[in-house]
Amino acid sequence: MSSEPPPSSTTWVVGKALCIFSAFTYGLLTAGIDVFDPHHLRNPDWPGHARFHLLWLISGGALGALASIYLFWTATPRSLARIHTGALLGALHIGGFFVAAAFKNAAGAEFDADGRVLFGFLPPAMLHLGTSAALLFAGVRLCHPKGKTT
Repeated sequence: MSSEPPPSSTTWVVGKALCIFSAFTYGLLTAGIDVFDPHHLRNPDWPGHARFHLLWLISGGALGALASIYLFWTATPRSLARIHTGALLGALHIGGFFVAAAFKNAAGAEFDADGRVLFGFLPPAMLHLGTSAALLFAGVRLCHPKGKTT
């Protein structure tokens, strides 16, 4: 048992809410975008096998996000491991995106079929998943006992 004081109830609730919102954005929102965007799953120019792989990725991300949301929702200050496990699932999914981003040129891949960028340089997917990662990190940090670092 830790002698560190637990986070305040407000801090705990805000931390959990950030974790839940992050899981929604990286797993469920992304799934919705990929299913309904005409440049993704519904793209008639993609071969069926490529669509299968995207559907696999969408399903894995959404199921991982749902598992994380359950873990975050049911976590208590005494079951901080649930926060850690949910965050690990999210970090794996988000990390997979950034690994793919690092090697996209080697694979002949693109961030966006239309070449969309924000602020003249930032692909929307980088902003989306970068924000999800920041929310997840902040949420986990707020759920930690005062004075204890991760």
